[in-house]
Amino acid sequence: MRGWGTIWWNRLRVRQKVLTIVLVVFVPLAAALGFQVFLINHLLAIQQQHRQTVSARYQILTLRRLAVDIEDAFRGYLLTQQDIFLKPLEEAEPKLKPTLDRALALAESIPGLAGDVHSVSDRLHTLLESKHALVQQVQDGRVEEALNYVRSGKGLAISDALRNDLRLMEDRLDQRSQSIELDRETLVQQVFWGLLLVVAGTFLLGLLGIRLLARSITGPLGALQVSAERLAENAGDLNREVPPIAIASSDEIGQLARSFEGMAGRVKHHIRELEVIGAIGHDINTIRPDGLDGVLRRITDRAADLLQVDVCLVMLRDQRMGCWIVEAASREWHDRLYKSVMLWEELPVSMKAFETGEPAIGENLRKDLRPEGVTCNLIGESLLSLPLLAQGVPFGVLVLLQERQVPAENWNLRLAKGFAVEAAIAISNARLYEAAQLKEKGLDIRLRELEHLAESLAHDLKGPGARMEGLATLLLKEYGGRLDERATRWLRLMEQSGRDLIQRVEDILAVARVGTQQEAVEAVDPAFVLQEVLKARSGELEHRRAHISVENGFSLVACHRAYLRQVFDNLISNAVKFSGDRPDFEIRISAAREAERLAVSVADNGIGIPPRQVERVFEPFVRLDSTATQGSGIGLAIVKRIVELYGGRVWIESNGEGGCTVRFTLPVLGDLTSGAPVGIETIKQGEEPHDQRRF
Repeated sequence: MRGWGTIWWNRLRVRQKVLTIVLVVFVPLAAALGFQVFLINHLLAIQQQHRQTVSARYQILTLRRLAVDIEDAFRGYLLTQQDIFLKPLEEAEPKLKPTLDRALALAESIPGLAGDVHSVSDRLHTLLESKHALVQQVQDGRVEEALNYVRSGKGLAISDALRNDLRLMEDRLDQRSQSIELDRETLVQQVFWGLLLVVAGTFLLGLLGIRLLARSITGPLGALQVSAERLAENAGDLNREVPPIAIASSDEIGQLARSFEGMAGRVKHHIRELEVIGAIGHDINTIRPDGLDGVLRRITDRAADLLQVDVCLVMLRDQRMGCWIVEAASREWHDRLYKSVMLWEELPVSMKAFETGEPAIGENLRKDLRPEGVTCNLIGESLLSLPLLAQGVPFGVLVLLQERQVPAENWNLRLAKGFAVEAAIAISNARLYEAAQLKEKGLDIRLRELEHLAESLAHDLKGPGARMEGLATLLLKEYGGRLDERATRWLRLMEQSGRDLIQRVEDILAVARVGTQQEAVEAVDPAFVLQEVLKARSGELEHRRAHISVENGFSLVACHRAYLRQVFDNLISNAVKFSGDRPDFEIRISAAREAERLAVSVADNGIGIPPRQVERVFEPFVRLDSTATQGSGIGLAIVKRIVELYGGRVWIESNGEGGCTVRFTLPVLGDLTSGAPVGIETIKQGEEPHDQRRF
């Protein structure tokens, strides 16, 4: 029976279960509360009857006292004939009517009392009237008549009968009050025990309702939440199966649990597919020595294995001929179909996929006996064609063929589309890689041709310049004393022009050669390179009486040692050239780490560079003042070419007190400088450094 009840309960919908729980819990509770309300109302009614009975008895007692007062006042007046004894009668008379009215009003709700009260009321009025008549007789001097009436006993009989009736009424009201009190006590006990039962029932029904709710709603929801958390925790563990959710009901929550189980299984399956596609995508995207052809072969073979098809083709659209070119096929079909040309109409399903950009499915292909379709249909019975897109534009199709007939719903379109996306990316990358390789190869050939041409032109230009310089020197030596001043000046001009031509050609080759060497960069300490440059130029700097200050803050940089030496040499040489005639000429060299770069500054207090010219000085053969200084104007051009070779930048800042600062950045290998604290040390050229890190 219990099993049948469980089955019946599990078949109910959530709304029906909630309604059942409400009926089970609240209907008995409402009925119990209603009965308690009835008992309490009945108790209130009994209490009201008790109050009315007590009030009625009090009014009857008051009437009896008024009757006694009337009788006693009359007797005292009769014996003494003094008016003072009539005072109780006079006071009782105005109270009589209100008291009777209240007694009558209360008697209406008490069975059998109203008639007695009316009877007593009449007797009281009769008693009062008789007493007034007797008092009047006494006051009129007819005392004997009054005494005769008293001796007859009529008045006493009326008084005794009245008091007896009032006493009987009091007794009846006392009995009624006791009976009501017993009923009230019994009812109070019933109400108490009823309320206690209601509280206990409420507690038990509440527990029953909570248990039913927990079993039907909160428990299943908790189990569903635990399963969701467990799925989230084990999302990466694809080998662990999703445990079934412990919900046996067929209501909405049970259906949700079954849907969740299905969803969890599909999520696991999708994750497996994504991981497989990711692994295959990494494999087919790896460009190996076999290049694009190898990528295409791996695509077809992996597609055939992953999607479990008999044949896989990669066909690309030849826009020039307007046809299909089979670039790769799976397994043994590759040798048979490689580079086969198929007419556009031979594959209408693939044509549809290419034009719409969406997968297209073909069924019963061998039943299509059209001449344009026979060649392809010999391969398989069912076909799935997926477009290969590059930036949303189709360039070919991935064709999956099955020997047997496969319904459209049995193709794993999601997995096939994901694979097609990876295949399109792999093909595009391989194409770009081959194009870049060809372009790089062409550029290398062109660059070597240009270098050879530059060297040939330089050789051709240096020869005439050298001959012109040598001829002018020979003429000056042989005939210098016999020529006039103008001819001598022309010959010296020819000699200088020849030297300038040779120097200009050497400078052009120097700029062109920057970056042509293929050696790998090395870890270079700029401090050591700077030390070598300062040693090499020590004589020039000492002659100029230059004051050099070098800050110790250099880090190892990634570059070529010779190039960095040339940078420092050119910057120091430029600073000396543009020092002017200042007697306190100085050069300040410092370095600071900026993220992954080392920023080097070479500052001087020479004549400086106008702000509008700070960009022009980096152009080859630009000299701001050709009369004041000597040189070819390529020093800063070479510096810029070298710095940019390592991804750095170079710029010039004007100093406030004259001169300028040249700054450049180089990539840092790592902070491998000495950990010993070293300050800034100022030296004069001509002094030997104490160690390799201090100048």
